[in-house]
Amino acid sequence: MEAAGGRALRALLAAVGLLSALSAAGTLFLLAQWRELGAALRELELGLEAARQPPVPGSGRDLLGGTAGPPRAPPGAPRSKRSRRGERARGHVRAETDELLMMLTYSLVPVRVMVDLCNSTKGVCLTGPPGPPGPPGLDGLPGYNGSDGVPGIPGQKGEPGVNGKRGKIGTPGQKGDQGQKGEPGEMGLSGKDGMPGGKGARGAKGEKGDANNDVVLEGAKGEPGPPGPPGPPGPPGPPRKHKGKTQLQENIYSNKCTGETCAVPNDDTLAGKAEDRALDHSKKAECVITSVGSPLHFVSVQQTFGTWMREPANISDERIWLTMHFSGNSVKEYENSNALMNDSYRIINITGFFYGCGHAVQNNHLYYQKGGTNVILKFGLDKASLGTLPIENALYHGRNYLFANSKTYFNVAADEKGLWIIYASSTDENIIVAHIDEETFSIIRHINTTYPKSKAGNAFIACGVMYVTDTKDITVSFAFDLLKEKQIDISFELRSSQSVLAMLSYSLRDKNLYTWENGSLMVYPVHFGR
Repeated sequence: MEAAGGRALRALLAAVGLLSALSAAGTLFLLAQWRELGAALRELELGLEAARQPPVPGSGRDLLGGTAGPPRAPPGAPRSKRSRRGERARGHVRAETDELLMMLTYSLVPVRVMVDLCNSTKGVCLTGPPGPPGPPGLDGLPGYNGSDGVPGIPGQKGEPGVNGKRGKIGTPGQKGDQGQKGEPGEMGLSGKDGMPGGKGARGAKGEKGDANNDVVLEGAKGEPGPPGPPGPPGPPGPPRKHKGKTQLQENIYSNKCTGETCAVPNDDTLAGKAEDRALDHSKKAECVITSVGSPLHFVSVQQTFGTWMREPANISDERIWLTMHFSGNSVKEYENSNALMNDSYRIINITGFFYGCGHAVQNNHLYYQKGGTNVILKFGLDKASLGTLPIENALYHGRNYLFANSKTYFNVAADEKGLWIIYASSTDENIIVAHIDEETFSIIRHINTTYPKSKAGNAFIACGVMYVTDTKDITVSFAFDLLKEKQIDISFELRSSQSVLAMLSYSLRDKNLYTWENGSLMVYPVHFGR
Protein backbone atom coordinates (compact mmCIF):
# COMPACT_ATOMS: atom_id res chain seq x y z
CA MET A 1 0.00 0.00 0.00
CA GLU A 2 2.78 2.44 0.95
CA ALA A 3 4.87 1.51 -2.14
CA ALA A 4 1.91 2.18 -4.45
CA GLY A 5 1.34 5.56 -2.77
CA GLY A 6 5.02 6.48 -3.23
CA ARG A 7 4.94 5.60 -6.91
CA ALA A 8 1.80 7.73 -7.40
CA LEU A 9 3.39 10.64 -5.57
CA ARG A 10 6.52 10.47 -7.71
CA ALA A 11 4.39 10.38 -10.89
CA LEU A 12 2.46 13.44 -9.69
CA LEU A 13 5.66 15.37 -8.95
CA ALA A 14 7.03 14.47 -12.39
CA ALA A 15 3.83 15.73 -14.06
CA VAL A 16 3.95 18.98 -12.06
CA GLY A 17 7.60 19.47 -13.01
CA LEU A 18 6.83 18.86 -16.69
CA LEU A 19 3.97 21.36 -16.60
CA SER A 20 6.21 23.93 -14.85
CA ALA A 21 8.90 23.49 -17.51
CA LEU A 22 6.37 23.91 -20.31
CA SER A 23 4.97 27.02 -18.60
CA ALA A 24 8.45 28.52 -18.19
CA ALA A 25 9.29 27.80 -21.85
CA GLY A 26 6.03 29.44 -22.93
CA THR A 27 6.78 32.44 -20.75
CA LEU A 28 10.23 32.87 -22.24
CA PHE A 29 8.81 32.52 -25.76
CA LEU A 30 6.17 35.17 -25.08
CA LEU A 31 8.74 37.45 -23.46
CA ALA A 32 10.88 37.28 -26.60
CA GLN A 33 7.87 38.00 -28.79
CA TRP A 34 6.95 40.93 -26.54
CA ARG A 35 10.46 42.38 -26.86
CA GLU A 36 10.37 42.07 -30.63
CA LEU A 37 6.94 43.74 -30.76
CA GLY A 38 8.20 46.45 -28.39
CA ALA A 39 11.19 47.16 -30.62
CA ALA A 40 8.99 47.30 -33.71
CA LEU A 41 6.63 49.65 -31.85
CA ARG A 42 9.48 51.98 -30.89
CA GLU A 43 10.73 52.06 -34.47
CA LEU A 44 7.23 52.85 -35.64
CA GLU A 45 6.90 55.67 -33.09
CA LEU A 46 10.27 57.13 -34.15
CA GLY A 47 9.19 57.02 -37.75
CA LEU A 48 5.94 58.78 -36.92
CA GLU A 49 7.73 61.47 -34.93
CA ALA A 50 10.19 62.00 -37.79
CA ALA A 51 7.32 62.32 -40.19
CA ARG A 52 5.70 65.02 -38.04
CA GLN A 53 8.90 67.14 -37.99
CA PRO A 54 9.76 69.43 -41.08
CA PRO A 55 12.60 68.22 -43.30
CA VAL A 56 16.06 69.74 -42.68
CA PRO A 57 17.81 71.01 -45.81
CA GLY A 58 20.79 68.95 -46.83
CA SER A 59 19.85 66.14 -44.56
CA GLY A 60 20.68 62.70 -45.35
CA ARG A 61 17.13 61.98 -46.35
CA ASP A 62 17.26 64.49 -49.16
CA LEU A 63 20.78 63.43 -50.15
CA LEU A 64 19.66 59.91 -50.52
CA GLY A 65 16.67 61.10 -52.52
CA GLY A 66 14.43 59.99 -49.84
CA THR A 67 10.90 59.69 -50.49
CA ALA A 68 9.71 60.40 -47.02
CA GLY A 69 6.81 62.36 -48.41
CA PRO A 70 5.92 65.62 -49.70
CA PRO A 71 7.49 68.73 -48.19
CA ARG A 72 5.82 69.99 -45.13
CA ALA A 73 4.16 73.31 -45.25
CA PRO A 74 5.36 75.93 -42.93
CA PRO A 75 3.83 75.98 -39.54
CA GLY A 76 1.72 78.85 -40.19
CA ALA A 77 0.51 77.60 -43.55
CA PRO A 78 -2.79 75.78 -43.56
CA ARG A 79 -2.88 71.97 -44.32
CA SER A 80 -4.63 70.61 -47.20
CA LYS A 81 -7.46 68.06 -46.92
CA ARG A 82 -5.31 65.24 -48.33
CA SER A 83 -2.63 65.69 -45.62
CA ARG A 84 -5.26 65.63 -42.90
CA ARG A 85 -6.71 62.37 -44.27
CA GLY A 86 -3.24 60.73 -44.21
CA GLU A 87 -2.63 61.70 -40.62
CA ARG A 88 -5.95 60.29 -39.54
CA ALA A 89 -5.13 57.06 -41.33
CA ARG A 90 -1.78 56.73 -39.59
CA GLY A 91 -3.36 57.38 -36.18
CA HIS A 92 -5.90 54.66 -36.87
CA VAL A 93 -3.16 52.16 -37.79
CA ARG A 94 -1.29 52.95 -34.61
CA ALA A 95 -4.39 52.48 -32.45
CA GLU A 96 -5.07 49.12 -34.06
CA THR A 97 -1.44 48.09 -33.55
CA ASP A 98 -1.53 49.06 -29.87
CA GLU A 99 -4.82 47.18 -29.40
CA LEU A 100 -3.47 44.06 -31.15
CA LEU A 101 -0.35 44.16 -29.01
CA MET A 102 -2.40 44.43 -25.80
CA MET A 103 -4.65 41.56 -26.87
CA LEU A 104 -1.70 39.34 -27.66
CA THR A 105 -0.01 40.30 -24.45
CA TYR A 106 -3.00 39.65 -22.19
CA SER A 107 -4.04 36.43 -23.97
CA LEU A 108 -0.63 34.70 -24.12
CA VAL A 109 1.26 35.94 -21.05
CA PRO A 110 0.22 34.83 -17.53
CA VAL A 111 -1.13 37.58 -15.27
CA ARG A 112 1.68 37.25 -12.73
CA VAL A 113 4.30 37.66 -15.45
CA MET A 114 2.50 40.75 -16.79
CA VAL A 115 2.32 42.30 -13.35
CA ASP A 116 6.01 41.73 -12.73
CA LEU A 117 6.80 43.15 -16.17
CA CYS A 118 4.69 46.24 -15.56
CA ASN A 119 6.30 46.85 -12.19
CA SER A 120 9.79 46.51 -13.63
CA THR A 121 9.16 48.87 -16.58
CA LYS A 122 7.59 51.52 -14.34
CA GLY A 123 4.84 52.96 -16.47
CA VAL A 124 4.53 50.75 -19.49
CA CYS A 125 1.50 48.90 -18.04
CA LEU A 126 -1.22 50.50 -16.03
CA THR A 127 -3.22 48.25 -13.66
CA GLY A 128 -6.53 49.19 -12.20
CA PRO A 129 -7.93 48.32 -8.79
CA PRO A 130 -8.65 44.59 -8.14
CA GLY A 131 -12.03 43.49 -9.32
CA PRO A 132 -14.65 41.65 -7.29
CA PRO A 133 -13.93 38.00 -6.46
CA GLY A 134 -15.08 35.63 -9.14
CA PRO A 135 -17.41 32.69 -8.63
CA PRO A 136 -15.92 29.61 -6.97
CA GLY A 137 -14.35 27.17 -9.35
CA LEU A 138 -15.32 23.55 -9.83
CA ASP A 139 -14.35 21.03 -7.21
CA GLY A 140 -11.02 19.44 -7.88
CA LEU A 141 -10.28 15.71 -7.96
CA PRO A 142 -10.13 14.01 -4.57
CA GLY A 143 -6.67 13.69 -3.13
CA TYR A 144 -4.87 10.48 -2.21
CA ASN A 145 -5.65 8.75 1.08
CA GLY A 146 -3.32 9.84 3.78
CA SER A 147 -1.42 7.43 6.02
CA ASP A 148 -3.14 5.92 9.05
CA GLY A 149 -2.93 8.03 12.15
CA VAL A 150 -1.85 6.88 15.60
CA PRO A 151 -4.53 4.69 17.26
CA GLY A 152 -6.51 6.58 19.83
CA ILE A 153 -7.30 5.53 23.38
CA PRO A 154 -9.95 2.80 23.40
CA GLY A 155 -13.32 4.04 24.57
CA GLN A 156 -15.70 2.46 27.05
CA LYS A 157 -17.36 -0.81 26.19
CA GLY A 158 -20.75 -0.19 24.58
CA GLU A 159 -23.96 -2.14 25.06
CA PRO A 160 -24.26 -5.39 23.15
CA GLY A 161 -25.89 -4.97 19.79
CA VAL A 162 -28.75 -6.88 18.28
CA ASN A 163 -27.98 -10.45 17.32
CA GLY A 164 -27.02 -10.67 13.69
CA LYS A 165 -28.26 -13.15 11.14
CA ARG A 166 -27.21 -16.71 11.48
CA GLY A 167 -24.11 -17.37 9.43
CA LYS A 168 -23.58 -20.17 6.99
CA ILE A 169 -22.70 -23.58 8.30
CA GLY A 170 -18.98 -23.96 8.44
CA THR A 171 -16.95 -26.88 7.28
CA PRO A 172 -17.13 -29.90 9.58
CA GLY A 173 -14.38 -30.07 12.13
CA GLN A 174 -12.05 -32.91 12.86
CA LYS A 175 -13.46 -36.07 14.33
CA GLY A 176 -13.38 -35.97 18.11
CA ASP A 177 -12.46 -38.69 20.55
CA GLN A 178 -14.94 -41.49 21.07
CA GLY A 179 -17.21 -40.87 24.05
CA GLN A 180 -18.11 -43.28 26.80
CA LYS A 181 -20.60 -45.99 26.05
CA GLY A 182 -24.13 -44.98 27.10
CA GLU A 183 -26.70 -47.09 28.85
CA PRO A 184 -28.66 -49.42 26.57
CA GLY A 185 -32.09 -48.07 25.64
CA GLU A 186 -35.33 -49.91 25.56
CA MET A 187 -35.84 -52.22 22.64
CA GLY A 188 -38.23 -51.06 19.94
CA LEU A 189 -41.27 -52.80 18.61
CA SER A 190 -40.70 -56.10 16.89
CA GLY A 191 -40.80 -56.02 13.12
CA LYS A 192 -43.10 -57.94 10.87
CA ASP A 193 -42.42 -61.61 10.46
CA GLY A 194 -40.52 -62.48 7.34
CA MET A 195 -41.26 -65.18 4.86
CA PRO A 196 -40.73 -68.68 6.29
CA GLY A 197 -37.43 -70.12 5.16
CA GLY A 198 -36.89 -73.36 3.35
CA LYS A 199 -36.78 -76.61 5.22
CA GLY A 200 -33.30 -77.34 6.45
CA ALA A 201 -31.34 -80.51 6.06
CA ARG A 202 -31.97 -83.27 8.55
CA GLY A 203 -29.50 -83.11 11.39
CA ALA A 204 -27.31 -85.86 12.67
CA LYS A 205 -28.79 -88.31 15.11
CA GLY A 206 -28.08 -87.26 18.68
CA GLU A 207 -26.65 -89.39 21.41
CA LYS A 208 -28.95 -91.23 23.70
CA GLY A 209 -29.57 -89.24 26.86
CA ASP A 210 -29.79 -90.41 30.44
CA ALA A 211 -33.16 -91.14 31.89
CA ASN A 212 -34.43 -88.47 34.23
CA ASN A 213 -37.49 -89.04 36.29
CA ASP A 214 -37.78 -85.38 37.16
CA VAL A 215 -38.97 -84.35 33.70
CA VAL A 216 -41.69 -87.01 33.38
CA LEU A 217 -44.91 -85.07 33.22
CA GLU A 218 -47.64 -86.17 35.63
CA GLY A 219 -50.85 -87.25 33.94
CA ALA A 220 -54.42 -86.50 34.94
CA LYS A 221 -56.08 -88.46 37.73
CA GLY A 222 -57.71 -91.60 36.38
CA GLU A 223 -61.11 -93.14 37.15
CA PRO A 224 -61.50 -95.30 40.32
CA GLY A 225 -60.66 -98.94 39.69
CA PRO A 226 -62.98 -101.89 40.40
CA PRO A 227 -63.36 -103.21 44.00
CA GLY A 228 -60.52 -105.50 45.00
CA PRO A 229 -60.88 -108.94 46.66
CA PRO A 230 -61.69 -109.13 50.36
CA GLY A 231 -58.66 -108.83 52.55
CA PRO A 232 -57.73 -111.26 55.31
CA PRO A 233 -59.74 -111.14 58.54
CA GLY A 234 -58.33 -108.87 61.16
CA PRO A 235 -57.65 -109.72 64.77
CA PRO A 236 -60.62 -109.81 67.14
CA GLY A 237 -61.33 -106.57 68.90
CA PRO A 238 -62.01 -106.00 72.57
CA PRO A 239 -65.42 -107.04 73.94
CA ARG A 240 -68.12 -104.37 73.89
CA LYS A 241 -70.91 -103.93 76.34
CA HIS A 242 -73.42 -102.28 74.03
CA LYS A 243 -75.30 -104.12 71.37
CA GLY A 244 -77.61 -103.05 68.59
CA LYS A 245 -76.25 -100.76 65.88
CA THR A 246 -72.74 -101.07 67.19
CA GLN A 247 -72.95 -104.84 67.00
CA LEU A 248 -74.26 -104.59 63.44
CA GLN A 249 -71.25 -102.51 62.32
CA GLU A 250 -69.01 -104.94 64.12
CA ASN A 251 -70.51 -107.86 62.25
CA ILE A 252 -69.89 -106.15 58.95
CA TYR A 253 -66.10 -106.28 59.47
CA SER A 254 -66.01 -109.64 61.34
CA ASN A 255 -65.12 -112.97 59.83
CA LYS A 256 -68.59 -114.23 60.42
CA CYS A 257 -69.86 -112.56 57.31
CA THR A 258 -69.59 -114.16 53.90
CA GLY A 259 -70.40 -112.89 50.42
CA GLU A 260 -70.53 -109.36 49.07
CA THR A 261 -72.25 -107.92 52.09
CA CYS A 262 -69.10 -108.42 54.09
CA ALA A 263 -66.68 -107.10 51.50
CA VAL A 264 -64.38 -104.32 52.65
CA PRO A 265 -65.21 -101.19 50.66
CA ASN A 266 -62.47 -100.17 48.16
CA ASP A 267 -64.12 -97.05 46.70
CA ASP A 268 -64.52 -93.51 47.89
CA THR A 269 -67.60 -94.14 50.08
CA LEU A 270 -66.00 -94.71 53.42
CA ALA A 271 -62.31 -94.60 52.67
CA GLY A 272 -62.74 -91.32 50.79
CA LYS A 273 -64.26 -89.65 53.83
CA ALA A 274 -61.31 -90.78 55.90
CA GLU A 275 -58.92 -89.33 53.25
CA ASP A 276 -60.75 -85.99 53.33
CA ARG A 277 -60.25 -85.82 57.08
CA ALA A 278 -56.57 -86.62 56.63
CA LEU A 279 -56.17 -84.03 53.83
CA ASP A 280 -57.48 -81.29 56.07
CA HIS A 281 -54.33 -81.64 58.17
CA SER A 282 -51.86 -82.05 55.25
CA LYS A 283 -53.47 -79.56 52.79
CA LYS A 284 -51.12 -76.78 53.63
CA ALA A 285 -48.04 -78.92 53.07
CA GLU A 286 -49.24 -80.31 49.76
CA CYS A 287 -49.96 -76.84 48.26
CA VAL A 288 -46.52 -75.35 49.00
CA ILE A 289 -43.65 -75.77 46.56
CA THR A 290 -40.44 -76.79 48.29
CA SER A 291 -38.11 -77.24 45.30
CA VAL A 292 -37.89 -77.48 41.50
CA GLY A 293 -36.27 -80.14 39.36
CA SER A 294 -33.79 -79.94 36.51
CA PRO A 295 -35.14 -77.99 33.52
CA LEU A 296 -36.17 -79.54 30.21
CA HIS A 297 -35.25 -77.56 27.10
CA PHE A 298 -38.33 -77.26 24.90
CA VAL A 299 -37.24 -75.14 21.91
CA SER A 300 -35.12 -72.08 21.10
CA VAL A 301 -36.15 -68.85 19.33
CA GLN A 302 -34.28 -65.73 18.25
CA GLN A 303 -35.92 -63.24 20.62
CA THR A 304 -34.50 -62.44 24.06
CA PHE A 305 -37.92 -61.40 25.38
CA GLY A 306 -41.25 -63.14 24.91
CA THR A 307 -44.00 -65.31 26.40
CA TRP A 308 -45.23 -68.83 25.58
CA MET A 309 -48.57 -70.12 26.86
CA ARG A 310 -50.78 -73.21 26.77
CA GLU A 311 -54.44 -73.73 27.65
CA PRO A 312 -54.55 -74.81 31.35
CA ALA A 313 -58.26 -75.65 31.55
CA ASN A 314 -58.68 -77.90 28.47
CA ILE A 315 -55.97 -80.57 28.38
CA SER A 316 -57.08 -81.83 24.96
CA ASP A 317 -56.25 -78.45 23.44
CA GLU A 318 -52.62 -78.82 22.34
CA ARG A 319 -52.22 -75.33 20.86
CA ILE A 320 -49.28 -73.16 21.92
CA TRP A 321 -49.26 -69.34 21.74
CA LEU A 322 -46.14 -67.17 21.54
CA THR A 323 -45.70 -63.42 21.80
CA MET A 324 -42.35 -62.24 20.45
CA HIS A 325 -40.54 -59.40 22.24
CA PHE A 326 -42.01 -57.39 25.12
CA SER A 327 -44.17 -55.24 22.83
CA GLY A 328 -46.20 -56.08 19.71
CA ASN A 329 -49.64 -56.28 18.13
CA SER A 330 -49.89 -59.95 17.13
CA VAL A 331 -49.69 -63.47 18.57
CA LYS A 332 -48.33 -66.61 16.93
CA GLU A 333 -50.55 -69.68 17.30
CA TYR A 334 -49.02 -73.15 16.80
CA GLU A 335 -51.28 -76.20 16.42
CA ASN A 336 -49.08 -78.37 18.66
CA SER A 337 -45.50 -78.88 19.80
CA ASN A 338 -44.49 -80.39 16.44
CA ALA A 339 -45.73 -77.27 14.65
CA LEU A 340 -43.63 -75.21 17.09
CA MET A 341 -40.56 -77.30 16.27
CA ASN A 342 -41.18 -76.73 12.53
CA ASP A 343 -42.09 -73.06 13.05
CA SER A 344 -45.50 -73.53 11.42
CA TYR A 345 -48.00 -71.03 12.80
CA ARG A 346 -50.77 -68.55 12.06
CA ILE A 347 -50.84 -64.89 13.05
CA ILE A 348 -53.58 -63.49 15.30
CA ASN A 349 -53.79 -59.70 15.27
CA ILE A 350 -54.89 -58.39 18.65
CA THR A 351 -56.55 -55.15 19.74
CA GLY A 352 -54.04 -52.39 20.44
CA PHE A 353 -50.59 -53.69 21.37
CA PHE A 354 -49.38 -55.72 24.33
CA TYR A 355 -46.55 -54.69 26.63
CA GLY A 356 -44.37 -56.78 28.92
CA CYS A 357 -43.96 -60.55 29.30
CA GLY A 358 -46.70 -61.28 31.82
CA HIS A 359 -49.56 -62.50 29.58
CA ALA A 360 -51.71 -65.58 30.19
CA VAL A 361 -54.23 -67.79 28.34
CA GLN A 362 -57.30 -69.07 30.15
CA ASN A 363 -60.41 -70.65 28.56
CA ASN A 364 -59.62 -69.52 25.00
CA HIS A 365 -58.96 -65.93 26.07
CA LEU A 366 -55.70 -64.00 26.05
CA TYR A 367 -55.12 -61.63 28.97
CA TYR A 368 -52.56 -58.85 28.45
CA GLN A 369 -51.81 -55.22 29.30
CA LYS A 370 -52.82 -52.66 26.69
CA GLY A 371 -49.56 -50.82 26.10
CA GLY A 372 -49.24 -47.36 27.63
CA THR A 373 -52.35 -47.75 29.86
CA ASN A 374 -53.41 -49.35 33.14
CA VAL A 375 -56.01 -51.50 31.35
CA ILE A 376 -55.95 -55.30 31.15
CA LEU A 377 -57.64 -56.68 28.02
CA LYS A 378 -59.47 -60.01 27.71
CA PHE A 379 -59.18 -60.98 24.03
CA GLY A 380 -61.08 -63.91 22.54
CA LEU A 381 -58.77 -66.20 20.57
CA ASP A 382 -61.55 -68.07 18.71
CA LYS A 383 -64.43 -65.61 18.86
CA ALA A 384 -64.26 -61.86 18.36
CA SER A 385 -64.77 -60.66 21.94
CA LEU A 386 -63.05 -58.10 24.09
CA GLY A 387 -63.22 -57.18 27.76
CA THR A 388 -61.47 -54.33 29.57
CA LEU A 389 -60.44 -54.03 33.20
CA PRO A 390 -58.68 -50.88 34.45
CA ILE A 391 -56.36 -51.36 37.45
CA GLU A 392 -56.43 -48.28 39.65
CA ASN A 393 -53.37 -46.97 41.51
CA ALA A 394 -50.96 -49.09 39.47
CA LEU A 395 -47.61 -48.23 37.89
CA TYR A 396 -47.91 -48.75 34.14
CA HIS A 397 -45.49 -46.47 32.21
CA GLY A 398 -41.97 -45.07 32.20
CA ARG A 399 -39.25 -47.09 33.91
CA ASN A 400 -41.42 -47.93 36.92
CA TYR A 401 -41.63 -51.62 36.01
CA LEU A 402 -43.04 -54.29 38.27
CA PHE A 403 -40.23 -56.57 37.03
CA ALA A 404 -37.43 -54.60 35.38
CA ASN A 405 -35.67 -57.73 34.07
CA SER A 406 -38.62 -58.54 31.78
CA LYS A 407 -39.93 -54.99 31.11
CA THR A 408 -43.24 -55.95 32.73
CA TYR A 409 -45.83 -53.80 34.53
CA PHE A 410 -48.59 -56.42 34.99
CA ASN A 411 -48.26 -60.20 35.41
CA VAL A 412 -51.41 -62.28 34.82
CA ALA A 413 -51.44 -65.74 36.47
CA ALA A 414 -53.91 -68.65 36.49
CA ASP A 415 -53.79 -71.49 39.05
CA GLU A 416 -56.04 -73.86 41.01
CA LYS A 417 -57.63 -70.92 42.83
CA GLY A 418 -58.57 -68.79 39.86
CA LEU A 419 -57.22 -65.79 37.92
CA TRP A 420 -54.80 -63.27 39.44
CA ILE A 421 -53.12 -60.02 38.36
CA ILE A 422 -49.82 -58.98 39.97
CA TYR A 423 -48.89 -55.29 39.80
CA ALA A 424 -47.01 -52.57 41.71
CA SER A 425 -48.80 -49.90 43.73
CA SER A 426 -48.28 -46.31 42.65
CA THR A 427 -48.58 -45.26 46.31
CA ASP A 428 -45.77 -47.21 48.00
CA GLU A 429 -44.42 -49.37 45.12
CA ASN A 430 -45.26 -52.57 47.00
CA ILE A 431 -46.42 -55.67 45.15
CA ILE A 432 -50.24 -55.92 45.01
CA VAL A 433 -52.25 -58.96 43.82
CA ALA A 434 -55.82 -58.60 42.50
CA HIS A 435 -58.11 -61.66 42.57
CA ILE A 436 -60.21 -61.65 39.37
CA ASP A 437 -63.71 -63.00 38.71
CA GLU A 438 -63.21 -64.59 35.30
CA GLU A 439 -66.87 -64.60 34.22
CA THR A 440 -67.64 -60.95 35.02
CA PHE A 441 -64.02 -59.88 34.48
CA SER A 442 -64.00 -57.78 37.63
CA ILE A 443 -61.85 -57.53 40.75
CA ILE A 444 -62.93 -59.54 43.76
CA ARG A 445 -60.36 -58.12 46.17
CA HIS A 446 -56.88 -56.55 46.38
CA ILE A 447 -54.14 -58.12 48.49
CA ASN A 448 -51.16 -56.04 49.62
CA THR A 449 -48.14 -58.27 50.12
CA THR A 450 -46.10 -55.35 51.59
CA TYR A 451 -43.12 -56.66 49.59
CA PRO A 452 -41.27 -53.91 47.66
CA LYS A 453 -40.97 -54.38 43.90
CA SER A 454 -37.35 -53.23 44.02
CA LYS A 455 -36.39 -56.59 45.59
CA ALA A 456 -38.25 -58.69 43.02
CA GLY A 457 -36.94 -60.15 39.77
CA ASN A 458 -40.05 -62.16 38.75
CA ALA A 459 -42.99 -64.01 40.31
CA PHE A 460 -45.57 -66.79 39.76
CA ILE A 461 -48.64 -68.08 41.61
CA ALA A 462 -49.39 -71.75 42.33
CA CYS A 463 -52.18 -73.13 44.53
CA GLY A 464 -52.96 -69.67 45.89
CA VAL A 465 -49.37 -68.93 46.93
CA MET A 466 -47.24 -66.27 45.25
CA TYR A 467 -43.50 -66.98 44.88
CA VAL A 468 -41.07 -64.10 44.21
CA THR A 469 -37.50 -64.44 42.95
CA ASP A 470 -34.54 -62.23 43.82
CA THR A 471 -33.34 -59.51 41.45
CA LYS A 472 -31.01 -61.97 39.63
CA ASP A 473 -33.81 -64.59 39.23
CA ILE A 474 -31.65 -67.26 40.84
CA THR A 475 -33.50 -68.02 44.08
CA VAL A 476 -37.11 -67.87 45.28
CA SER A 477 -36.66 -65.62 48.29
CA PHE A 478 -40.24 -64.70 49.24
CA ALA A 479 -43.58 -66.55 49.41
CA PHE A 480 -47.01 -65.20 50.34
CA ASP A 481 -50.27 -67.09 50.98
CA LEU A 482 -52.90 -65.08 49.09
CA LEU A 483 -55.84 -66.90 50.68
CA LYS A 484 -54.73 -66.34 54.28
CA GLU A 485 -52.92 -63.09 53.40
CA LYS A 486 -49.73 -63.87 55.29
CA GLN A 487 -46.11 -64.64 54.48
CA ILE A 488 -44.82 -68.21 54.28
CA ASP A 489 -41.29 -69.12 55.33
CA ILE A 490 -40.18 -70.76 52.08
CA SER A 491 -37.05 -70.30 49.94
CA PHE A 492 -35.37 -72.54 47.37
CA GLU A 493 -33.03 -72.31 44.40
CA LEU A 494 -34.79 -71.83 41.07
CA ARG A 495 -31.93 -72.08 38.55
CA SER A 496 -28.18 -71.68 38.23
CA SER A 497 -28.10 -69.77 34.93
CA GLN A 498 -27.72 -65.98 34.97
CA SER A 499 -29.30 -65.43 31.54
CA VAL A 500 -32.20 -63.03 31.09
CA LEU A 501 -35.37 -64.53 32.59
CA ALA A 502 -38.06 -62.79 30.54
CA MET A 503 -40.98 -65.01 31.62
CA LEU A 504 -41.81 -67.18 34.64
CA SER A 505 -45.26 -68.82 34.83
CA TYR A 506 -46.93 -71.76 36.59
CA SER A 507 -49.00 -74.05 34.35
CA LEU A 508 -52.04 -75.66 35.90
CA ARG A 509 -52.13 -77.99 32.90
CA ASP A 510 -49.11 -80.10 33.92
CA LYS A 511 -48.13 -78.42 37.23
CA ASN A 512 -44.78 -77.26 35.86
CA LEU A 513 -43.02 -73.93 35.55
CA TYR A 514 -42.67 -72.40 32.06
CA THR A 515 -39.77 -69.99 31.48
CA TRP A 516 -38.31 -67.92 28.63
CA GLU A 517 -34.57 -67.64 29.24
CA ASN A 518 -32.61 -65.63 26.68
CA GLY A 519 -34.57 -67.15 23.78
CA SER A 520 -34.79 -70.69 25.24
CA LEU A 521 -38.21 -72.10 26.20
CA MET A 522 -37.72 -74.22 29.32
CA VAL A 523 -39.92 -76.48 31.53
CA TYR A 524 -39.18 -76.90 35.27
CA PRO A 525 -40.94 -79.67 37.23
CA VAL A 526 -42.04 -78.55 40.69
CA HIS A 527 -42.06 -80.53 43.93
CA PHE A 528 -44.81 -79.85 46.44
CA GLY A 529 -44.20 -80.52 50.10
CA ARG A 530 -45.61 -83.71 51.78
